[in-house]
Amino acid sequence: MSEIKKENQKLSVVKTGDERSPDTSYTEYLMEDAKTVPEFMVEETYEYLGSEDIDTSRYISKEFFEKERDCMWTRVWQFACRVEDIPEVGDSLVYDILDWSFLIVRSEEDKIQAFYNSCLHRGRRIKTERGFGKDLQCPFHGFCWNLDGSLKFTPAPWDFQHIKDRDFKLPEVRVEIWEGFVFINMDDKAVSLEEYLAPLPEHHKRWNLGDCKKVIHVSKVVPGNWKTVQEAFMESFHATLIHPEILPFQADENARYDIYGDHMNRNIALTGKPSPNLKNVDEQEILDTIFYGSGRMAADDKILVPEGEEARKVAAQAMRDAFNEADGHDYSDKSDAEMLDAIVYNVFPNFSPWGGFPRNLIYRFRPNGNREDSAIMEAMFLQRNHKDPDKQEKYEPIPIHYLNDDENWDDAEELTGIGFIFDQDMGNIPEVERGIRASKSGKITYANYQESRLRHYHQTMDKYIAKGPFKP
Repeated sequence: MSEIKKENQKLSVVKTGDERSPDTSYTEYLMEDAKTVPEFMVEETYEYLGSEDIDTSRYISKEFFEKERDCMWTRVWQFACRVEDIPEVGDSLVYDILDWSFLIVRSEEDKIQAFYNSCLHRGRRIKTERGFGKDLQCPFHGFCWNLDGSLKFTPAPWDFQHIKDRDFKLPEVRVEIWEGFVFINMDDKAVSLEEYLAPLPEHHKRWNLGDCKKVIHVSKVVPGNWKTVQEAFMESFHATLIHPEILPFQADENARYDIYGDHMNRNIALTGKPSPNLKNVDEQEILDTIFYGSGRMAADDKILVPEGEEARKVAAQAMRDAFNEADGHDYSDKSDAEMLDAIVYNVFPNFSPWGGFPRNLIYRFRPNGNREDSAIMEAMFLQRNHKDPDKQEKYEPIPIHYLNDDENWDDAEELTGIGFIFDQDMGNIPEVERGIRASKSGKITYANYQESRLRHYHQTMDKYIAKGPFKP
């Protein structure tokens, strides 16, 4: 299926699904980079996934939510924590998803295990929050397990003679680690984490997130389906109306979208050039909004764009210098794109690690308990360790900053300017939810290209649902 498009006084045939913004594309901008850009960033990997409408029931139906629970969440790799969250033997924390609760434990210096967080006696959750101990004791009656899940102590052993004849070890859930991210999977037959994440490990090898530590972690309950919340962060062209203050320096309609297999996609939005929807922006205004409008730098450190130079290149060099001073690493050969751009990878179903070299932003989205109309959104930042071991401070696990219902993301001062951006999205999400429920057609229409990542996720979801329910 094609359409005829008149461009530059010539008739050309544009295949449906191949349409792009007439403005300079992200890939074309990469050709102007001051440094060599990695090939995996230059290469476009897009697949037309159709133009069919999406049924609104996928966002508001309890029945569909239960299909996700029974068929998908039980089979996928889920980011549970960072290795630095539990640095010492005996450290543990709790990861909850829907009705399931898991106890993530550092059982040995170089070993992390995860157990179903349920006492084998009366079922109470063994732990409810992060903690430290030489064993895992249930606070109800005192049944106790070693850190490796083997039974350590039985209260009133005379009355539990029968458990000697059975395996009373805590049931484990599968654990694998990538770049310091601890993942769990309830399906013992699932593909390896490395295969599931491909090509993320190959792309991120250059950015080495395993050499980073988590320095910010903020969490908030959001009134909306977990997909509604997540999808607010999966395309760039909403910025025109939702985030107008970033238009002087951020691409939106000319951002890039890539799709890889079933579980991976990517959105890259250029920083340092104005939106196609904003005209006549001078280079100094671009630089000012990048740094001082976003809180990246203090106004008293103001940098000027020399005559005849571009704000994007000046900003990228300023970032190279600032990060070299902060952590001692050499960024002299790193591309403008890797120092500035929003390089957002999405791992199905709910994990979003940013690429590049500055503080890496990580998103995680999940249902709030068993509610189809409430979600938990988390934002984390990773910071690179100093190159000189003598300048590396001892890391202490940071607490999660839980925002209450009356607090905004911007109230979390550690997020600096990005909290305000999140709040703009939060103001939109409840109205998306209400509008979906008010829809007469019961359908949602996606853009072919700019919302291809949303469609990609729904098609992957359908593949899991087609497998039917799975009981771990």
